[in-house]
Amino acid sequence: MTVHEDAAEALLQDIQQDEKATTAMLRLRNRHIQGGMDDGGILGTGYADSLGSSARYAPNKWPLHQHAAFVQIHSLIGAGDVAYTCISTGGTPGPDADRVGNSRKLDDTIEPFRAALDMSQNRADSDGVLRWHEPLKISRSTGAHFYPSACRRGQYSLVTYPTIREPGSAPLEVGDSWPSRTLLHLWEDGAVARWPYGSKLIWLFVNYKRFSL
Repeated sequence: MTVHEDAAEALLQDIQQDEKATTAMLRLRNRHIQGGMDDGGILGTGYADSLGSSARYAPNKWPLHQHAAFVQIHSLIGAGDVAYTCISTGGTPGPDADRVGNSRKLDDTIEPFRAALDMSQNRADSDGVLRWHEPLKISRSTGAHFYPSACRRGQYSLVTYPTIREPGSAPLEVGDSWPSRTLLHLWEDGAVARWPYGSKLIWLFVNYKRFSL
């Protein structure tokens, strides 16, 4: 196992010590498997794959520790500890081997962002890097939500507030990447950018609160 998978295993063990946390994890796992995390509503289509994805394994075949990492990231976002924004690019990523083609698509990443691939990726910790050269305005959850309609069974919306992130950078992961890898980037690097297969958007996640793995 890799470092990030070991960390996810430890996280799973912690969750399993709490009955309520275990129930919540399994509930979100079922929602993910059934496609409820990508309904195009509050979270937006592509949200689930941005947290982590695998072309080899459908979510119902994931190891349980990857669901633990998935739910942890989702919980950090809901609590406002992690915020995210979506960034337009020149298209959806192609196969990993087509680094030249993917790099050309990233040339069209919207300002003030610049995305660059590591063209060799010789044992690198990520596929590339996303940089922004101006202060970044991003919405952060307050940890509360409301229902736009009177129907409590309908879609809810998060209560957010604007915040600023100074110019900086984040490791870029293209295509498939386990949730445990996303979570480790947030912990170690304070941010991570995900460009999953099938998405024309880069999802940038930034960590506003230190947490341990």
